[in-house]
Order: sequence, then structure tokens, then C-alpha cells
Amino acid sequence: MMRRLLKIIIPLAIAFVLTLFLVILPISTAYSICHPKGLSLSEEEAWEKENGLWGNFDSYEKESYEVKGKDGYVLHCTLVKSPVESDRFVIISHGFNSNRYGAVKYVDAYASLNFNCIIYDLRGHGENQKTVCTIGNYEGEDLNFLIKDTYERYGNDIILGLHGESMGASTSLSSLVKRPDVKFVISDCSFTNLYDLMKNGADKNHQGFMLPLVNMWCSLINGFDMKDTSPVDSIDKSTVPICFIHGEADDLIPPEMSEKLAKACDGASYIHFVPEAGHAQSVKVLGSRSYSMIILGFLTNEEIIEPQN
Repeated sequence: MMRRLLKIIIPLAIAFVLTLFLVILPISTAYSICHPKGLSLSEEEAWEKENGLWGNFDSYEKESYEVKGKDGYVLHCTLVKSPVESDRFVIISHGFNSNRYGAVKYVDAYASLNFNCIIYDLRGHGENQKTVCTIGNYEGEDLNFLIKDTYERYGNDIILGLHGESMGASTSLSSLVKRPDVKFVISDCSFTNLYDLMKNGADKNHQGFMLPLVNMWCSLINGFDMKDTSPVDSIDKSTVPICFIHGEADDLIPPEMSEKLAKACDGASYIHFVPEAGHAQSVKVLGSRSYSMIILGFLTNEEIIEPQN
């Protein structure tokens, strides 16, 4: 009797394990990559305030508007006006599972340099309609529509740059494949290629064998290959000056990825590693004032803006 039971149970157990590792876990992982749960605006605001990153945001004059991105996808945007009238603009792209309020932590640094800041919800995040998120690929195309709109809205003579954190940095760099008219990019803790990033994490957890399956399900279910989200390829032959900032204690995106990105640039590139800063924690560790000094040094060295007195 026991042998008969084992003959039934063992194949069923093997089938269950194979289904779990070949289908259920890869599909679940692929879905979580492309469909972020995301914080609401109020949740992100509470988190930023709790961590002392909200700064003077409430004191700035703001206006909200919408921009159509790739395939007419609607992006919710907010212009945070400079304390003084200025022709300087920067579009700040937030990280994964965040929203435009996740970009607030950088506003004070730019406001001190008299920049108008455009913060916005990346696709699948914030107040935008839920949709597939590609962590930089489609988002880079959306950003190019936002860049075009910014010139149409505020004039062709403005100084326009990009700033991104994590997924937002990937988005900013990925937009360069279309050679937009931007004067600079600040990339805070970007990765080189999404597949390589996921492989790095999977290998740490001894799950590297599952990644090709995850990518296969990403393609089948969500319609995109993780390898196509590739900032390192997007910046090839781009001459836009890029400043890379990365926390030395980043255990999510290895700091050496910023080194690889810098080496891939045809234009000027600078790297600032921030001691003791974890993932996307450089501005918190440095403080807004010191962070703005990195930006100022980069922009004045590239003669994008005049040095402050």
C-alpha cells in the first residue's frame, strides 16, 4: 500500500516543484517587476516628511498639469517654481514604487541654484493610470515627450536638464537614445541594464537559474524584454555631460554600475561616490546643501550655468 502511495505522491510532488519553479515563481516575479504596487501621493509625502526629506517644498509656488507620453499615455506633472524668475529647468524622475513626491527630496538643492523643477509620475505610478512599467525603457520615451512639452510650454531658450533617482536615473539616461535637446543629466544610482541588475540580485539569492524564465514570462505576459531596458546602450555616442552620483553602501544597485556607465559616455562624465550612503540615500546623507554643491560644481565646470557669487 505504501509503495502505491509513494508512486502517486512522488510524481505529484515533483510536478508541484517543477510547476512552482518553472511557472508560478517566475510569473509572480515578472508581474511584480512590471506592475509596481506604488505608494499614493499622501503615503509618499508622509514617508518623505518622516525621513526629513520634505524640506521647503510647501513654500514654493506650484502648478499642476498633464502631458501625453508614448502612445498618448497621460503623465501627471507638477512645476515647482524657482524662488526667483529663472530660465533654468530640470525634470526630476523618481524611483520604483514611488511617485512625483519621491522627487521632492531634490527640489531644495535645485531651488538653491534657481532652477524650476518639473516633477512627475512615471508610468504605472502615482496618479497615472496603471499599466506595464519597464523600469526605464518606455519611461525614457515618455520623458522625451515631456522634454518636448517643456520647450513648447516654457520657451526654446531655456536651460533644460534631467535628474533621476534609481529607475528615474535609468529613465533619464534611456531618453538619451533619441538625442533630446538637454544640457545635462544627473544620474543618482542608476543601473547599466535591467537584466544584469536582476541577475546580480538573483545570483546573491542563489536563484540565477530562474532569471531566464522570469524574462521569458516578462516578454510573454508584459510584452517587454528586460535586456531592452539598457541605459548603458542608450548613452552610447551621446555627448550630453553626465554626473553620476552613487552611494558606496548601495546594496541594491552596485556602485560599480555607475563606473561602467561613466566609461560608456562619449561626452563628459563625472562620478561622485558618497560614503555610507545606501540605495538612493546620497542626498539624505549629504544634506541638500552639500548635494547642491556637487550639482553646482558639475554645471559650472561644464559652463552650463554661471558660478554663484
